[in-house]
Amino acid sequence: MKAIIIGAGKVGFSMAEMLSEENHDVVVIEQSPERQQILEDTLDIQVINGSASSFSVLEAAGVREADILLAVTEFDELNMLACMLAKQYGTRVTVARVRNTEYLELKHISLNQLMGIDLIINPERVTAFHIAQIVKNPEALNVDYYAEGKVQLVELRIQSDSPLVGKKLKDVDSSLPYNIVSIVRNHKTIVPRGQDTFYPGDHINLMAQSTNIVEVEKLLGFYRRTINQVTILGGGRTGYHLAQILEEQKIGIKIIEKDFKRAEKISEKLNNALVIHGDGSDYQLLDEENVGQSDIFVAVTDDDKINMLCSLIVKNLGVKTTICQLKRFEVIPLVEQIDIDIVLSPRILTAGAILKYIRRGDIVSVTVLGEEKAEMLELFAQPGSIAVNKKIQDIKFPRGSVVGAVVRGEQVIVPDGNFKIDAFDRVIVFTLPQDLPKVEKLFLKGAWLF
Repeated sequence: MKAIIIGAGKVGFSMAEMLSEENHDVVVIEQSPERQQILEDTLDIQVINGSASSFSVLEAAGVREADILLAVTEFDELNMLACMLAKQYGTRVTVARVRNTEYLELKHISLNQLMGIDLIINPERVTAFHIAQIVKNPEALNVDYYAEGKVQLVELRIQSDSPLVGKKLKDVDSSLPYNIVSIVRNHKTIVPRGQDTFYPGDHINLMAQSTNIVEVEKLLGFYRRTINQVTILGGGRTGYHLAQILEEQKIGIKIIEKDFKRAEKISEKLNNALVIHGDGSDYQLLDEENVGQSDIFVAVTDDDKINMLCSLIVKNLGVKTTICQLKRFEVIPLVEQIDIDIVLSPRILTAGAILKYIRRGDIVSVTVLGEEKAEMLELFAQPGSIAVNKKIQDIKFPRGSVVGAVVRGEQVIVPDGNFKIDAFDRVIVFTLPQDLPKVEKLFLKGAWLF
């Protein structure tokens, strides 16, 4: 596959890194000489200096042969124009990052039809939706759905008093169907086997039928609590989108916004949220507004330091769960060692949302998980592929891969080694990035895109 990426910012760099690691032909168009040098020093890709609004630059990048063009610069209009031009050249799939919500709320104009944009991605909305899913599942660090919502994946942290501590996987209660597809320990991902033991601080990725997930969590010693009050620090696009979603769920919302005009504007647009004009790092303000009584505190300002500081302050005030947005992905492993419950990277969430879209055909969706960029692949087993008509125990899976669930028609199956894969089964597979090509070869006969 040939991919052109316009813009080597955080999202563009992540997409270039992921696609190049899978040995695809990647070309990046970037105007900044400094960013261009970073890419050339870090990744095995071609980098072209110039503007994507230039026909000659697009042609030099090979737009006539491109399968996909991702326009993810900081400028919405440039991204949309680049997609429009690429479509005229015959590029099959175009993706534009568009942050201005006015473009997304046009009533009588479809940007997809007008400008030939196949997917419009808004990082703030992607992040807000992800946080809202966690609010619905407050014991989880991460939540994803597969097979039109039939299958759910939750990431859970094992506390020191958990009944799982010290147990081997083979000894854990399995009276309900579920699969623990991975353990993350000290920033390393393990695909567990029967002899693997659970320790305090482990993060597990648990997969089960969505209708069973609450009971499975109880079986393993995780209990959900009711969320009545959420405090959001930052009334920017992410905070505003999140408040809109939570209002529909009838959850009490407080928003703390430092900019008076912004606070006034979102107060007029929201129906039930209480908007507080003030500095979220002011301990006295947080105390006076009873933020410590919130069930969840979400810090989504554009300042990573403020997000971290305020998350620590409210934890001291008694907030049970803190969610902290960080733009700088490289500091996340360090932050996870302090008393912040959930750390999110808009960069990784946005890259994951783009991957879910561009992996089409027999690969239904992709979810990117954790620092090692492990993936959950949801795919259809092709007739004649290596895995079809074989029992799972007889398939030579890479060490870093495991089948989490299979959907056959309307039936959700958590398979064991004796389960046989049929053609057209919808298979959900956890895999480490280095094993992705091997997994694709097991279930697919052709290319993974288109």
